[in-house]
Amino acid sequence: MILEIWQPRYKDNTVLLAQYKVDACKEDEIDIRFTKAKHLEGIKFFIKKSEAQKFPMCDNGRINCYEVPFNMLEVRDE
Repeated sequence: MILEIWQPRYKDNTVLLAQYKVDACKEDEIDIRFTKAKHLEGIKFFIKKSEAQKFPMCDNGRINCYEVPFNMLEVRDE
């Protein structure tokens, strides 16, 4: 599964992952692509579903999200 995210939340260097998308993911790893952060475009990140689900939840104003620290994302070497 690929989650497209505009950009990290820069004030605390956190990535908000939609809870319903993470929980519905059937694969063990979730691929993450940033679409509006020019310096991150083209870099393929991933996190294990079980790891993402360990982080606290927040409301981004519309949906519940897991608050994943940016440094917990791994770069996919391809």
